[in-house]
Amino acid sequence: MKKAILAEVLMLICTLILGVCLLLWADKVTTVISILLGCIAVFYGIAAFINYLSNQDKIMADRMQFILGIVVLVIGFILIFKVDFLKELVSFIIGIYILLSSIIKLRECLNLKKELKVKMTGALVLSIIGILIGIMCIVGKFIISDIIVKYIGIMLIIYSVISFIQLILVKRR
Repeated sequence: MKKAILAEVLMLICTLILGVCLLLWADKVTTVISILLGCIAVFYGIAAFINYLSNQDKIMADRMQFILGIVVLVIGFILIFKVDFLKELVSFIIGIYILLSSIIKLRECLNLKKELKVKMTGALVLSIIGILIGIMCIVGKFIISDIIVKYIGIMLIIYSVISFIQLILVKRR
Protein backbone atom coordinates (compact mmCIF):
# COMPACT_ATOMS: atom_id res chain seq x y z
CA MET A 1 0.00 0.00 0.00
CA LYS A 2 2.82 2.41 0.89
CA LYS A 3 4.60 1.65 -2.39
CA ALA A 4 1.48 2.54 -4.37
CA ILE A 5 1.12 5.85 -2.51
CA LEU A 6 4.82 6.59 -2.93
CA ALA A 7 4.61 5.85 -6.66
CA GLU A 8 1.60 8.12 -6.99
CA VAL A 9 3.33 10.92 -5.07
CA LEU A 10 6.41 10.59 -7.30
CA MET A 11 4.21 10.69 -10.40
CA LEU A 12 2.43 13.81 -9.15
CA ILE A 13 5.76 15.48 -8.39
CA CYS A 14 6.98 14.67 -11.91
CA THR A 15 3.72 16.06 -13.32
CA LEU A 16 4.15 19.21 -11.24
CA ILE A 17 7.74 19.64 -12.41
CA LEU A 18 6.69 19.12 -16.04
CA GLY A 19 3.92 21.70 -15.62
CA VAL A 20 6.32 24.24 -14.11
CA CYS A 21 8.84 23.60 -16.90
CA LEU A 22 6.14 24.03 -19.54
CA LEU A 23 4.99 27.24 -17.89
CA LEU A 24 8.43 28.78 -17.46
CA TRP A 25 10.33 27.45 -20.48
CA ALA A 26 7.68 26.61 -23.08
CA ASP A 27 9.95 27.20 -26.07
CA LYS A 28 12.85 25.15 -24.72
CA VAL A 29 10.62 22.27 -23.60
CA THR A 30 8.88 22.04 -26.99
CA THR A 31 12.27 22.11 -28.69
CA VAL A 32 13.53 19.26 -26.50
CA ILE A 33 10.31 17.28 -27.03
CA SER A 34 10.55 17.79 -30.79
CA ILE A 35 14.17 16.60 -30.85
CA LEU A 36 13.39 13.58 -28.63
CA LEU A 37 10.41 12.57 -30.77
CA GLY A 38 12.58 13.06 -33.86
CA CYS A 39 15.32 10.82 -32.45
CA ILE A 40 12.80 8.13 -31.58
CA ALA A 41 11.36 8.32 -35.10
CA VAL A 42 14.82 8.14 -36.67
CA PHE A 43 15.71 5.07 -34.59
CA TYR A 44 12.40 3.44 -35.55
CA GLY A 45 13.03 4.19 -39.23
CA ILE A 46 16.56 2.79 -39.06
CA ALA A 47 15.30 -0.32 -37.25
CA ALA A 48 12.62 -0.84 -39.91
CA PHE A 49 15.24 -0.43 -42.64
CA ILE A 50 17.63 -2.92 -40.97
CA ASN A 51 14.76 -5.34 -40.35
CA TYR A 52 13.79 -5.19 -44.01
CA LEU A 53 17.34 -5.78 -45.23
CA SER A 54 17.96 -8.66 -42.80
CA ASN A 55 14.74 -10.49 -43.65
CA GLN A 56 15.14 -13.05 -46.45
CA ASP A 57 11.41 -13.44 -47.16
CA LYS A 58 10.33 -10.04 -48.36
CA ILE A 59 6.57 -10.36 -48.20
CA MET A 60 4.11 -7.49 -48.70
CA ALA A 61 3.91 -6.74 -44.98
CA ASP A 62 7.70 -6.33 -44.86
CA ARG A 63 7.57 -3.90 -47.77
CA MET A 64 4.83 -1.89 -46.08
CA GLN A 65 6.89 -1.83 -42.88
CA PHE A 66 9.87 -0.62 -44.92
CA ILE A 67 7.82 2.19 -46.49
CA LEU A 68 6.46 3.15 -43.07
CA GLY A 69 10.01 3.15 -41.74
CA ILE A 70 11.13 5.54 -44.48
CA VAL A 71 8.19 7.87 -43.80
CA VAL A 72 8.87 7.83 -40.05
CA LEU A 73 12.57 8.41 -40.70
CA VAL A 74 11.79 11.50 -42.77
CA ILE A 75 9.37 12.78 -40.11
CA GLY A 76 12.08 12.18 -37.51
CA PHE A 77 14.60 14.28 -39.40
CA ILE A 78 12.00 17.02 -39.85
CA LEU A 79 11.30 17.03 -36.10
CA ILE A 80 15.03 17.18 -35.31
CA PHE A 81 16.09 19.83 -37.81
CA LYS A 82 12.90 21.90 -37.93
CA VAL A 83 11.90 22.04 -34.28
CA ASP A 84 9.12 24.57 -34.90
CA PHE A 85 7.30 21.96 -37.02
CA LEU A 86 5.58 20.55 -33.93
CA LYS A 87 4.31 24.00 -32.96
CA GLU A 88 3.15 24.69 -36.50
CA LEU A 89 1.33 21.35 -36.58
CA VAL A 90 -0.58 22.21 -33.39
CA SER A 91 -1.52 25.61 -34.83
CA PHE A 92 -2.61 23.93 -38.09
CA ILE A 93 -4.84 21.39 -36.33
CA ILE A 94 -6.46 24.07 -34.15
CA GLY A 95 -6.95 26.22 -37.25
CA ILE A 96 -8.72 23.41 -39.11
CA TYR A 97 -11.03 22.88 -36.14
CA ILE A 98 -11.86 26.59 -35.81
CA LEU A 99 -12.39 26.94 -39.56
CA LEU A 100 -14.72 23.95 -39.85
CA SER A 101 -16.76 24.82 -36.76
CA SER A 102 -17.11 28.45 -37.92
CA ILE A 103 -18.27 27.33 -41.37
CA ILE A 104 -20.88 25.10 -39.73
CA LYS A 105 -22.03 28.01 -37.53
CA LEU A 106 -22.22 30.29 -40.57
CA ARG A 107 -24.35 27.75 -42.39
CA GLU A 108 -26.65 27.38 -39.37
CA CYS A 109 -27.00 31.18 -39.14
CA LEU A 110 -27.90 31.46 -42.81
CA ASN A 111 -30.46 28.65 -42.48
CA LEU A 112 -32.03 30.28 -39.40
CA LYS A 113 -32.09 33.64 -41.17
CA LYS A 114 -34.01 32.11 -44.08
CA GLU A 115 -36.43 30.12 -41.92
CA LEU A 116 -37.19 32.72 -39.27
CA LYS A 117 -36.73 35.78 -41.49
CA VAL A 118 -34.86 37.68 -38.77
CA LYS A 119 -31.66 39.65 -38.84
CA MET A 120 -28.69 37.59 -37.70
CA THR A 121 -26.03 40.21 -38.34
CA GLY A 122 -24.10 39.65 -35.09
CA ALA A 123 -24.00 35.89 -35.47
CA LEU A 124 -23.00 36.16 -39.12
CA VAL A 125 -20.17 38.59 -38.34
CA LEU A 126 -18.90 36.36 -35.53
CA SER A 127 -18.96 33.33 -37.81
CA ILE A 128 -16.97 35.18 -40.46
CA ILE A 129 -14.48 36.34 -37.82
CA GLY A 130 -14.16 32.71 -36.70
CA ILE A 131 -13.46 31.67 -40.30
CA LEU A 132 -10.76 34.33 -40.58
CA ILE A 133 -9.19 33.23 -37.28
CA GLY A 134 -9.19 29.63 -38.48
CA ILE A 135 -7.46 30.60 -41.72
CA MET A 136 -4.89 32.64 -39.80
CA CYS A 137 -4.19 29.66 -37.53
CA ILE A 138 -3.76 27.38 -40.53
CA VAL A 139 -1.18 29.65 -42.09
CA GLY A 140 0.45 29.93 -38.65
CA LYS A 141 0.17 33.65 -38.14
CA PHE A 142 -2.24 33.85 -35.23
CA ILE A 143 -1.83 31.26 -32.50
CA ILE A 144 1.37 31.55 -30.58
CA SER A 145 2.14 27.93 -29.78
CA ASP A 146 4.03 28.80 -26.62
CA ILE A 147 0.80 30.17 -25.13
CA ILE A 148 -0.84 26.78 -25.67
CA VAL A 149 2.14 25.02 -24.10
CA LYS A 150 2.05 27.40 -21.13
CA TYR A 151 -1.68 26.73 -20.75
CA ILE A 152 -0.98 22.99 -20.70
CA GLY A 153 1.68 23.65 -18.06
CA ILE A 154 -0.81 25.55 -15.91
CA MET A 155 -3.33 22.72 -16.25
CA LEU A 156 -0.69 20.15 -15.25
CA ILE A 157 0.25 22.22 -12.19
CA ILE A 158 -3.40 22.54 -11.13
CA TYR A 159 -4.01 18.84 -11.74
CA SER A 160 -0.98 17.74 -9.72
CA VAL A 161 -1.81 20.06 -6.78
CA ILE A 162 -5.44 18.93 -6.71
CA SER A 163 -4.46 15.27 -6.97
CA PHE A 164 -1.87 15.67 -4.22
CA ILE A 165 -4.44 17.29 -1.91
CA GLN A 166 -6.94 14.56 -2.78
CA LEU A 167 -4.32 11.91 -1.98
CA ILE A 168 -3.70 13.50 1.42
CA LEU A 169 -7.43 13.72 2.17
CA VAL A 170 -8.07 10.11 1.13
CA LYS A 171 -5.07 8.86 3.13
CA ARG A 172 -6.42 10.48 6.31
CA ARG A 173 -9.63 8.44 6.18
